[in-house]
Amino acid sequence: MKIVRSLVFVVVSLLFACLPKQPEIPLTEVPAGPLLQALEQRQQSFSGLKAVAGVTAVRKGRKRAFDNVGIVLASQDRLRLEAYGPLGQSLLALVWDGREVLLRLPGQDRVVRPGAAGLERLFGAGLEVQELCSALSGNVPPVPASATVSAACGRGGLCELTVRQGDLVRRVQVVNHPSGSGPMPVPVLSELYQSGKLVYRARFEQVAELAHYLMPRSVIIENPEKNFSLTVSYAEVDVNVPIDEALFSLSDEEAGAP
Repeated sequence: MKIVRSLVFVVVSLLFACLPKQPEIPLTEVPAGPLLQALEQRQQSFSGLKAVAGVTAVRKGRKRAFDNVGIVLASQDRLRLEAYGPLGQSLLALVWDGREVLLRLPGQDRVVRPGAAGLERLFGAGLEVQELCSALSGNVPPVPASATVSAACGRGGLCELTVRQGDLVRRVQVVNHPSGSGPMPVPVLSELYQSGKLVYRARFEQVAELAHYLMPRSVIIENPEKNFSLTVSYAEVDVNVPIDEALFSLSDEEAGAP
C-alpha cells in the first residue's frame, strides 16, 4: 500500500511540474503560518548530503553534460561540486565555504575566484550559490522575517506559498507526501521573480524517502526565456551523514575528490 501511495505522489508531482503556471485544482486562501512552519522544519531536518549525479547544463543553446559529478552539501550554506572524467580525473571543481566561491576549471591547475559574472556563466543569471544549495537539497531558501507571506490550498494536497519582499516574489508549490505517520508538505516547484520577470524555476521530481528525509532524485533549474537549464539527476545519495569540513576548501595543489 505504501508503494502505491508513493507512486501516486510521483505521478501527481510530475503533472504539476509540467503545468506550473496553470494548476487545475482551484486554490483557496488559508493561513500561511502552518505551511511556512512545515517548510522551515523540513529545512532544519536536512544537515547535508554526499551524492554522485549526472549534470546537464544548457545555456543559449550550448549543451554540456557531465556523467560523474560528486556533490557535497553541508546544510544549505556550504557546497562542493566536482566533475570527473572517464578515468576518474578531476575536470572541474567548485567550492563554496559560505563566504566565497573558489573554482578550478578544466585544463587549469590554479584556483580562481569567479565572482558574479563567472557564476552567471556557470549557473545562469540571478542564480546565487545559496539558491543553488537550497534547490539541490529539495528545499527553498529561508523566508526573511520582513517578507510578506500568503498561502492557498486546494484538493489533493496541493498548496502554494507566495513570499514577497521588495521587488522579489517567490512562489512555492507543495504537495502532501504520504510518508510516515502523516502527510508531509514537499516542494515540487519553486519560482523566483524580480520586478515581474522570472529569475529561475526549480522543479523537484521523483521524491523518495532517504534517512527519514524526502529527497528528490531529479532537480531541474531553468529559465526558458533565457534558454537556460541545469538538470541534476542523482544516481547515489546519502542524506544527513557526517561531512568533513576540509572538503570546503580548494588549493592550487589539490587534485583530490570529495
